[in-house]
Amino acid sequence: MTKKGRYALFCGEEFLFSVDENTYADFGIHKGMDLDDQDLAELRKNSEYRKALNKAFTYLGIRDHSGHELYTKLQKTYDDETAAQAVARVRELGYLDDSGFARRYAEELLGKGKSLGEIRRRLADKRIARDIIDEVLDGIQTDERPLISELISGKYAGKLSSENGRQKVYAALLRRGFRSSDIIAALNGSEVDGIEYTED
Repeated sequence: MTKKGRYALFCGEEFLFSVDENTYADFGIHKGMDLDDQDLAELRKNSEYRKALNKAFTYLGIRDHSGHELYTKLQKTYDDETAAQAVARVRELGYLDDSGFARRYAEELLGKGKSLGEIRRRLADKRIARDIIDEVLDGIQTDERPLISELISGKYAGKLSSENGRQKVYAALLRRGFRSSDIIAALNGSEVDGIEYTED
C-alpha cells in the first residue's frame, strides 16, 4: 500500500499504477493474480472515476458549485467521460442541484447590490439552464430603484457633474444590468436630457 492509502500494482518489478481501496476490494485483487490488458484498463478506469468522485466532493466541501462548473474543474485532471460520471454520481446522491445553487447564488449577489440583469448574466455564465434562471429570478421581488439611487448619490456622484455626466452614468448603470426605465426614474424623475430610451 502506498503512503496515500492506495494499492500499487506491479507487473514483475515494473510499477503499473495504483488503485483505491474500494476498487482493490471490488475486483478481488490479490498477490500473484493474473490480469490481462482489458482487466487493467477497467481497473484504471474505475480507480480514476473514484478519484474524480472524491475530488468532486472536495470541491463541493469548499463551496457550492453548478453542475457545469464542477464538470469543468474535474476536466482539468480527468478525461471528459470520467468527469461526467463523477458529476452525475454526486447529482444522483443529492449533493448537486442547479436549482438550489442558482437560488443561493442569486441571493448572494442580490445582497452585494447586483442588479437582476447582472445576476441573470452570471448564472448564464455558469451554464445554468435558462428555465431555472427564469424560475429563480421570477421568485425575486425587488424594487431596484432605491439601489440605483444609492449608486448615483454615492459611486457615480462625481461623474454627474462632468461633461455628459448623466449620459455616462446612465450607460454605466445600463451595463450593470439595471432596467433603462428604472435608471431614468432614479436620475431625473421621468426624463434625462439627451437620452433616448425604451421601456423594457
